[in-house]
Amino acid sequence: MSMGVSKFGLVDSKVELVVLVAGILAMFYAVTAALSLSFPDFTLLVASCLIAALIGRFKLTIPSTSITFDPRLVMSFWAAVWLGIPGAVLVTLAALISEMAEEHDTAPPDIARLAAEVLVILVSAHAYSLAIANFQSKAGTLTLGGGSVPVEIILAVFVMAAVYFLFAVLTTGLRAEARSAKDRRAATEKPTVIARSTIVAILSTLLLVLAVNHFGLELAWLAVPAAVAVKLAHRIHVRSLEAKTAEIKEASRLHLATVEALATAIDARDQVGLGHVRRTQIYAVGLGRILGLSESDISALKMGALLHDIGKLAVPDHILNKPDGLTPAEAEKTKIHCSVGASILEKVGFPYPVVPTVKYHHEAWDGTGYPEGLRGRKIPVTARIIALADMFDTLQEDRPYRKAVARQDAIETVRALAGSKFDPMLTDIFLRNLEIFEAEIEANGLGPESIGNGQAVSDLRLEDSVNPNYVDQIKRANHEAFTLFSLARDFSGALNLSETLELLSQKLKDFIPFETCVVYLLDPNADTANAVHASGKHAGDVLGRRLILGEGATGFALRSRKPVGNVDPALDFAFSGAEMAASFKTMAAVPLIAEDRLIGVVSLYAAKIDSFQDEHLRIFETVAKIAADAIEKAMEHAETRLHAHTDALTGLPNSRALIAEFTKEVQRAGRNGTSFQMLVLDLDGFKQVNDTYGHKFGDSMLRGIGNVIREQLREYDFLARYGGDEFVAIVPETDLEFVRGLSRRIEDAVSAFELAEDGGTARVGISIGSAAYPSAGQTFDELIQIADREMYRAKEFHRLRRAGAEQLIEVEQAAAGNSSEISRSGTYRHVRHQPRAAEKPSNAEAPIISTDSVQ
Repeated sequence: MSMGVSKFGLVDSKVELVVLVAGILAMFYAVTAALSLSFPDFTLLVASCLIAALIGRFKLTIPSTSITFDPRLVMSFWAAVWLGIPGAVLVTLAALISEMAEEHDTAPPDIARLAAEVLVILVSAHAYSLAIANFQSKAGTLTLGGGSVPVEIILAVFVMAAVYFLFAVLTTGLRAEARSAKDRRAATEKPTVIARSTIVAILSTLLLVLAVNHFGLELAWLAVPAAVAVKLAHRIHVRSLEAKTAEIKEASRLHLATVEALATAIDARDQVGLGHVRRTQIYAVGLGRILGLSESDISALKMGALLHDIGKLAVPDHILNKPDGLTPAEAEKTKIHCSVGASILEKVGFPYPVVPTVKYHHEAWDGTGYPEGLRGRKIPVTARIIALADMFDTLQEDRPYRKAVARQDAIETVRALAGSKFDPMLTDIFLRNLEIFEAEIEANGLGPESIGNGQAVSDLRLEDSVNPNYVDQIKRANHEAFTLFSLARDFSGALNLSETLELLSQKLKDFIPFETCVVYLLDPNADTANAVHASGKHAGDVLGRRLILGEGATGFALRSRKPVGNVDPALDFAFSGAEMAASFKTMAAVPLIAEDRLIGVVSLYAAKIDSFQDEHLRIFETVAKIAADAIEKAMEHAETRLHAHTDALTGLPNSRALIAEFTKEVQRAGRNGTSFQMLVLDLDGFKQVNDTYGHKFGDSMLRGIGNVIREQLREYDFLARYGGDEFVAIVPETDLEFVRGLSRRIEDAVSAFELAEDGGTARVGISIGSAAYPSAGQTFDELIQIADREMYRAKEFHRLRRAGAEQLIEVEQAAAGNSSEISRSGTYRHVRHQPRAAEKPSNAEAPIISTDSVQ
């Protein structure tokens, strides 16, 4: 039978089979007993099972401790107190089933574990029942705040917790013993974890009992929606994390663009010059012989010195070649090279201790090193020697993140680290014999002056040397890889088009000798491209140039979508700029293609070299390929930003742009001590235009009026469509007199504007109100409100004038006073008057459009 059950993945041994059968019987007993509960107890059981199913799987670790709060265990204990053995078993079962249901995609259900947990709770709840019966005669109540807990319950809960701990440890140990050695190792840590969780569960259970005693059993039902909220919040949080992960992966796409790395030597890949490993070997072997180490250890020092950094093959180039400090995550990544190097060398099977030498050569004397944090003499002596020799030599070489230090500075650094990073005895012996080691290094021709370590990392320009040694070639390859990675990383964060193009020009300059860089972007509505960026010689003459596809070498690259290299620059300037063509000797052009879509071309012009090398052209194509995606992204961002701040109907800025402009003007006024006027302009009679001619005609009217108003404003004034038939203008550095004149000009221009339609000619009027910053108001809402009041006052004035109520106008003018501004604290009341036909003066203006009523 055991074999049959094991076949289906339920158990792995006879012990687990016994536990499984016992657990099933316990479940059956619990279900049967629950059916005999009273209705209130049964509903309480349902609520408890629901809460346990919702939150039972959430285990919380108390900050700065290893103590875990287990809601499932608390709910089980609480159910044993209030609902007895059946309640405790069913609550535990509900929590476990819910947990397994959520984990079914990542792990198969562990039925044996479920049975064991149920069995332990059954025994624990039974112990509680016996204990509560035994302690029933002991009177007493513990009172806390407004609630109380009988002493017998407290004692019984402790008994239940003790039984739970013993049986939990027992069943865990039996199951681990019946399974693999890996599980058995995990079980040795289990008792302490179980003990801490049990203690927390005791306290939480008693607090829960206290709360229910005080607030009543209704608290359980009130906890259900809270549990549902916790569950939903957890799911939302998980989905949010998944969405963020997807966003990060997408953002990393540019980071993972083509990064070429030619690594033929480990030390050169890490920007270390010639001779480092050999000098490290001489230092290490010399110190080992002075210490009288065995030949096995000496052999380990010889090989370990050569191979101690072989594990850096597993560290990305961009980390090894990073010119500034590493992030914590990057620093952790570099630490894997010790373990990786040891794993590589284990496959070789050295007869001497090379593997521990390589693995532990970054351990520190005080235990702060890696990978295992060994301390003092627990670190193999060969590893301690390699650590000392490696650092002393490395300090005297240039690295991507720092310059080399002088010999005496290196000595002082090593001496200062004795007792913390290095073995103090070995450090003392090493420094006292340093001249002997250095003499041997010079005798072998390995001194820095004898070898020469080639070019510095930052000087590895392709035009600097025709026949570099192999170390310089490897350094150059890795420098190229890091620069391309940096380019992809920088491009991914650059959304401004001009910044992106400037970055492209700068990065190309790191590798390719040129005097002028020009970027053309394709006009999607025509067979032309515009020079949107130019840097270097004659940049001002080239910027803004319009190029026809197929015209010159750059135009050919655009039309054919293929790179062009080492051609006569005169081809590009045959139609214009003959003098410019004479300034250059060669040129190259590479089309910008993003996801198979042509977006532009980059052209480089050189004056100091006769032709570009093949490496120049290869890198040019690689950089252009990386840049194309970033440029397209920046263009899309610019277009989206434009649409977000532009009114689609009129082409004017919208309300979002208006608020942004207002903020700028406030800041400028604050800096310069100036003011500005905000004008609210609302059309009169526009509704009749829409009603008479239709909304499409009305849209044309709005566009036309917008252009009319814009023509009356100064070049630096700002006009936006605020909504409907309302416009808002910001007019800086003006006074009230200027605004009055401007308003009259706008009114006259709008009144004179006509829009013809088959059915007739339409005209509208306009009412304007203004408010001054900062005298009338200091916030956008304040100024809009005041200017809006002024506008409605002007609108009422126009209505009354058109209606012929001159007498009423005089009354309102007298009431308003000579000033055309309304105080911020004052109120204005419209006086409504319906003039009779006899009151209409003979000189009243005609309505703007023919209609019975005027808005």
